[in-house]
Amino acid sequence: MALLDEVKSYLDITWEMTPEENQKLISMVERAKAALAGKIGDCDFEGDSQEKTLLLNHVMYERAGAVDEFWRNYRGEVISLRLRKRVKRYEIEKQEIRDV
Repeated sequence: MALLDEVKSYLDITWEMTPEENQKLISMVERAKAALAGKIGDCDFEGDSQEKTLLLNHVMYERAGAVDEFWRNYRGEVISLRLRKRVKRYEIEKQEIRDV
């Protein structure tokens, strides 16, 4: 399923959207991707991941006009994910040094 279709499903959008509405939703998805990648680093928005869940929620909050609330509500989760990614990257780098 395409990411846009998943977003529509998550938001319970069951009606046919106009091209303008689709473009607006696409823009929200792109802004959410950029914002999350900026805070977390590399993100997997295609698979079933925590990053995708955050993206879906970010779009839901933006659609409701409450992006600031998203960052307050998910701050801990974003920080935790960022730290886990850094630790994982550190472990990979450490292993690469051992292998040399």
